Amino acid sequence: MNEILKNLEIYYRQHQLSHRAFEIKHLTSLTSGWENEMYAFDLEYALENTQRKEELVLRIYPGLDAQTKSASEFQNLKLLQHNNYPVPRVFFLEQDRSFFKKPFVVMERIKGELLGKLLFHSENPDEKKILALFCKLFVQLHQLDWQPFVESEKHAQYRQPYYFVDEWLHLARSYLSKQELNEFLPVVDWLEQRHDRVPCSQPSVVHQDFHPFNILVRIDGTASVIDWGSSRVSDARFDLAWTMMLASAYHGVEWREKILREYQDIAPTELKEIEYFEVCAYVSRLFDIIVSLTEGPEKRGMRPEAIAMIKQEMGAAKRVYDFLVNRTKIKLDGAERIISEYI
Repeated sequence: MNEILKNLEIYYRQHQLSHRAFEIKHLTSLTSGWENEMYAFDLEYALENTQRKEELVLRIYPGLDAQTKSASEFQNLKLLQHNNYPVPRVFFLEQDRSFFKKPFVVMERIKGELLGKLLFHSENPDEKKILALFCKLFVQLHQLDWQPFVESEKHAQYRQPYYFVDEWLHLARSYLSKQELNEFLPVVDWLEQRHDRVPCSQPSVVHQDFHPFNILVRIDGTASVIDWGSSRVSDARFDLAWTMMLASAYHGVEWREKILREYQDIAPTELKEIEYFEVCAYVSRLFDIIVSLTEGPEKRGMRPEAIAMIKQEMGAAKRVYDFLVNRTKIKLDGAERIISEYI
């Protein structure tokens, strides 16, 4: 922690507040997930004879794609804020690795309670109200104008009805070949055979890890969505399916129906063939887990500490595997064997 504080002070002295006295206080680790390191801190300085205090978050990006992911999150947050979507304000992006050996972003710190804690760990949760807030934010995201988030020369390409599913299938095959995970190929074949059922009628801005622990609720009931490192434009069904997969695996299968029903009640149009995209979510999650355990977490853009967390959560991985087998009737003996080693 002392090394983080030292480097943060050096950075501010060299790049942000070189002509002004300042002090960094209350540096605290917020890191809890598989991916980024996060720290809360207070920045105090004088401006125009007034003492100022900014409550901030330092977000450090690990992995082989850290440069791309940090730049993407910074730009996405700027665009989301411009489009009045509730996210933290970002102040600067730094990709010079001389400070933390990794790229980082400094952004606004949102004071609030995690929506996941309110929903799953409160003694008397107002489940209906909290779930409605969660799904309202989700639908609001998917209804944003997606075009500012993509270079104009790609707009026509993104409007093609099978562009996103074709992209997913191509990337999945390429990745499986590279990692020699050939036992997953029957699942990709299963998806390929059903490809024509899932045209996309409208591209959407997607989060790609939208779950209740990535939303902070302030004391006044307003909320802010965090963790945008994987955000892009795609088919909203990929996003919703990932969310339902996580909720089912970690909090119980009943949450799949609760989220889907509430989302669909709010959304202006029906999302068809969501089961197809759930299979994509199941196999993507298993990719992450198997490759992290066999090749190391950096391959999937995760922190080294993620391995211990993955092993502790192997019961959820087993449930994801069971969902996949139940939906496709395809067994993956190698994946099943690796998962069973840690249960």
